[in-house]
Parts: sequence; structure tokens; C-alpha cells
Amino acid sequence: MKLSKFTLFLALIFSASISQANSDQPLIKTYKAEANLLLKQLNEKSSDQIEELSKNLVNTSQLIISQVNNNLPQCKAYFLALLNAADTMADLPLEEIESGYHADGLLPPLKDATCYHAKDLLVHPATVQAMARIGIQTDEQWQDAKKEIVEVLAHLGAVNNQL
Repeated sequence: MKLSKFTLFLALIFSASISQANSDQPLIKTYKAEANLLLKQLNEKSSDQIEELSKNLVNTSQLIISQVNNNLPQCKAYFLALLNAADTMADLPLEEIESGYHADGLLPPLKDATCYHAKDLLVHPATVQAMARIGIQTDEQWQDAKKEIVEVLAHLGAVNNQL
């Protein structure tokens, strides 16, 4: 997953601005703590827990998506398709995750852009889980994995507002 420096910069700014936002939702706090732990492991290039930590993040995202779905009924079909793929997404090749879920190729048409943020809470850690399954070895791969989690933290604030 390649992000331009500008996109990463915007994600970091957005993440910093929402970190002060009201995040009193227990699942949001849990997700943020899990994501930060995963990011710490990625920064340390400690590969022994990456797959497990990213799987935990995928599991927490499913709970969040289910809650968001209650407030965004227009996203029901989109979220259902995503949740049905959640347990096997990390088994797919990275290119399939990218085209099928990042780019929505395997999801129903997006009727409302507000659905996008919650989707990414699942897709980004599933991508890191798949990367860990394959093996993160090069500096570029470690950077790509970190970018996935930095980006997902940026989406977290928008999702918090949807709960």
C-alpha cells in the first residue's frame, strides 16, 4: 500500500487533531490502544506478534462496524459483505485485498461515503496481517505496514463520530 508523502502528512494531521476529540467510546479506546501497540511493534521491527496483534485489531473492528451499522443503515449491505470477508481477508494475496477491499471491487456499491471510514478500520489491519503472514522483511515493507496503521488511526476519529 503506497501512500504519497502528502497523504501520509494529511493522515498524521487528521490523526493528531482527532486524538484530542471525544473518544469516550470503549471500543474506540480499545481499538486505539491495540493499534498503537501494533504500531510500536512495527516501529521496533518486532515480527513475532505482528500477525496476532493485527488479527486482534481486525476482531475489534468487526465490533465497531456492527455498532456503526446501527447508526448508518445505508451502509448495511456494504458492511455485511465486509464482515463476511473479515475472517479470510488476510489469507488473500495483497493485490486482492487492495483491489477487492481497499478499492471496493468485491464490495457492494458505496451508497454513502460515511461508510468508508469504518471499512478501513478492518481493511488496513487485515492488510498488515496478510503482510505478516507472508513475511515483512525489507525496510520498505516495514514502512508500508506502518503506513497502514497510521492511516487507520486517522480514520478512527471519523468513526468515533459515527457511534
